[in-house]
Amino acid sequence: MRRSKLSDHKLQKGKFISPINSIPFMHQLDDVESWTYGRIPEYLWIGLILKHYGRDEGLKKAHGIISTLHKLAPDLYTARMSQIITLPGDVQKNFYDYIISIGAKEALGPLTIFLTASKAPVFVKCFYCPEQSIEERCEAIIDTMREIMDHQSNESTDIRYVALYFNLLSGKMHIQRNQVDLLTKYPTADHGDKIMHMARPIVRTLETLILTFDKIDSTYLKEFWRCLSEMTDCSKIAIEFPEEQRNITTYMQKLHEVFTYLSELFVATNLLSEKMNVLLGIATYSFKRMKEIYDHQLFNSISGRSCVRVLIEDYIMMKYLVKNEPSHDNIWRDYQLYGMGLYKLVLARCRESGVSEESHFDERYIEALVNEFKDEEFIDMDTKYFDKKNIRLKAEEVGEKNLYGLYYDYDSSFEHGLWGAIRETSLLKCINPAHKYHSIPDVYDEIRLKTVLPDCVMVMNKTVAFLDEIYGIPDQLLREVIDFEI
Repeated sequence: MRRSKLSDHKLQKGKFISPINSIPFMHQLDDVESWTYGRIPEYLWIGLILKHYGRDEGLKKAHGIISTLHKLAPDLYTARMSQIITLPGDVQKNFYDYIISIGAKEALGPLTIFLTASKAPVFVKCFYCPEQSIEERCEAIIDTMREIMDHQSNESTDIRYVALYFNLLSGKMHIQRNQVDLLTKYPTADHGDKIMHMARPIVRTLETLILTFDKIDSTYLKEFWRCLSEMTDCSKIAIEFPEEQRNITTYMQKLHEVFTYLSELFVATNLLSEKMNVLLGIATYSFKRMKEIYDHQLFNSISGRSCVRVLIEDYIMMKYLVKNEPSHDNIWRDYQLYGMGLYKLVLARCRESGVSEESHFDERYIEALVNEFKDEEFIDMDTKYFDKKNIRLKAEEVGEKNLYGLYYDYDSSFEHGLWGAIRETSLLKCINPAHKYHSIPDVYDEIRLKTVLPDCVMVMNKTVAFLDEIYGIPDQLLREVIDFEI
């Protein structure tokens, strides 16, 4: 299946609209209409027969079963189990007797785990097999569901063909002659045959059209999923990438030597330069963030992703400040006041609402910082982006659009606790189809994320190379960092 490109999407008011959602009146089916959650519970009985006998024999059996059902209940136009079990008792009995007569009782026996005497007394009386344990019945259902959860799989398409065939017998749907030819050849053709490349999409499309006049029993669906989820256990899996064990001690030492050199250069030659103070301050903050990840070996952690995001934003900001220095008077002072203004805003809120002495926000220390070089009464509080441009616009301006578009946007999800990051880091996958492939909180920390070490080094090296362009770092010292191989 071809996935749409970003360029295929339409950008409208800050939202990328997918190509399919741009089509008028196009929408995804509701859960009760969907194949996975709305129709599988209804057509599972067909799937059990096909799985029990295999495709060729199963389709032959299904043909006889469907034809018999139509003769016994000519007004029934879909083969939903929820409708079959509401047919008059004598009609049900005759239909079930036919299924049993062709030897398919054991195939449908597993359904009695859900279709109990209170819900479907006639069905249970005919198909309950005492020799089938609860575990065996659950396993048979789960094995079948696992094969047909994908609505485009060969197995699910076979079920949809049988359901479509029954609907066509009812006369509710009229199709074209070429479609009739394809459907006639479907049950005898192998899925590897060329004709099936055309036949399968036709089957799936026409079966979906049944929904236009179908009756959906939402109560039946809810009870099905409730029962199956309670009767079966979770089967969880955890994504576990290799643990980062590469030694970068030498790299961190050389990186420290670079920042030591730049710090000493600042003190010795340009002590009062706001520009150098700001640039080295930003870069040192990046270095300290990476050092924390290194010291505590958090490369496979959520915190590691936060580190990559900070390194990128710091690097982009450094390039932006330098690029705009000629056109923005006092950009270095304004950048500092912007940050302190945001500190002042928090400080003001603290004074109004108070904060616990145990809080990591220390009012006295923050007040001292805010008033360090300028009385806070002369400091404005700008809640907009610095220089009225967000980080995306700054990245584009300094030629780092790709760095922002991939890494920064991705890692921002972790920083803000957005659902993508939560799903990736904090929820295990249950692969039991009876549980709708739900997720389970990773309370035992079984998930191990992919290492961020190469990305940290990549962005840190960009930062060092940028500082070298401005201040010049001894070549040997620079090369020991830039050319370091992880």
